[in-house]
Amino acid sequence: MIRLSFAILTGALLLTPPALAQGTQPSADRQAMLDMQARLNAAPNPNLQPVETLTCDQMLVEMTAAGQRMNSQLDPSFATNAKSLHDQAMGKAPPPGGASAEAAANNRGRVDQLGGQLATSMQGIDVQRMMAIGNRFSAQKCPTPAGPSPQ
Repeated sequence: MIRLSFAILTGALLLTPPALAQGTQPSADRQAMLDMQARLNAAPNPNLQPVETLTCDQMLVEMTAAGQRMNSQLDPSFATNAKSLHDQAMGKAPPPGGASAEAAANNRGRVDQLGGQLATSMQGIDVQRMMAIGNRFSAQKCPTPAGPSPQ
């Protein structure tokens, strides 16, 4: 979930001209993204067991707890907004109308909104640790539990 969200956000950011973000006060959504970046650069918690020593089961528990917390904090409109922006980027949906500069500014706002929603959902989660755990989980070829069956 976290990697998918980062991929969507990264793709959206690449589609928006960076010049529009320069010289403006950060919006609440943009500030949330900046706060998330600060959390990514924060020092690891010395009270936690080092990631390199975790078993597959311990990593699964930590990732599950973080995923549940993120899901409970995620704005319900995130998936709809991300799909809309993705469809537009893939040419499956028309871009919002208006002049090109206006449309680009609108896109920047939509990207900022998605980034803010994602950043807000990650409050209280050690993102750097989760990324390290995800990498180790894959490297160790830990078994992934079966999810619910599709209906």
